[in-house]
Amino acid sequence: MLGISLFFNKSLMRIGNLSLIAGVPMTIGPGRTAGYFFQPQKSRATGCLALGILLVFIGWPIFGIALEIFGLLNLFGNMFPVLIVVMKQMPVVGPILNGITGKSKGKGKGKGAAARKNKYQSQSRDDDDYYYNDADADADAD
Repeated sequence: MLGISLFFNKSLMRIGNLSLIAGVPMTIGPGRTAGYFFQPQKSRATGCLALGILLVFIGWPIFGIALEIFGLLNLFGNMFPVLIVVMKQMPVVGPILNGITGKSKGKGKGKGAAARKNKYQSQSRDDDDYYYNDADADADAD
């Protein structure tokens, strides 16, 4: 992003691409990286990303970034709904996103919380076999 903000500075964009190329395998492992990027249904997106990186390296940063963005959106576009769900559960970002969408989930309210509360209150330690004390059984036998 720094390369783009500095008017497509080629050196910074090359460093960013090298960081992407090295960082993804270091984060999730080389086997998973190859397994994800070389899936047959993702070949067009992987090709666009690779061609975009190549174009940045040879000195055409505008076309390279355009292809990289297209490739990254096609590769990771299906992860955006999951990311939004995770972000809605974060302390600061969650209320903002829930306010925007209009779907607020009140914690501790509603039928679900009451059902969970009653479920755990109905269980007693005395009734559970896990908490059965062998010493009491020996005393009862005497």
